[in-house]
Amino acid sequence: MNRSMPKPRRTIIVIVTAILALAAVSGVHGVHAFGNGGHGGPHGGGFGGLQMLMQLDLTDAQKTRISELLPAYRAQKDARRASLRAMRQQMRELIEAERFDEEAVRQTFREMAPLMEDMAVSRVQFMHDLKAVLTPEQVERVKEKHVNRENRRGEHRRIRESMLDTWLSTPTESASAQ
Repeated sequence: MNRSMPKPRRTIIVIVTAILALAAVSGVHGVHAFGNGGHGGPHGGGFGGLQMLMQLDLTDAQKTRISELLPAYRAQKDARRASLRAMRQQMRELIEAERFDEEAVRQTFREMAPLMEDMAVSRVQFMHDLKAVLTPEQVERVKEKHVNRENRRGEHRRIRESMLDTWLSTPTESASAQ
């Protein structure tokens, strides 16, 4: 570790890195990549979300059409989300359990998979319905924003991974004192 760095600053860096690492590890993102409240639909990230729709300068007719599409999509999403939330809780309990039970993890995930699949299909259907309401220029703007957002996500992921690697390779204070 760099001894020229003041101890409080080193401590802050280690704490922040640990928090980021724990957030990345404990999120179980692969388990709930679909159907998470922040993904997909007009309020989440699937098509750019509410902010993206607001930036598209929608006409009143487009807004009306989108408002007609929303109720059915929301009803499907909400019903599935409640079931998925219970399954995610089961998965969290397995993560926090004293012993690793591979079969229980696999079984819980097998139960989650069809629901996640249905949610993904519903979300893609909604995105296609939404895209049909937009002009070609609006669709192109959404695509550009999506590419930019994905590039930023990739860069943030690389930074988090680098921070985790650095933190893990940094000796602890007790080890360096020996």
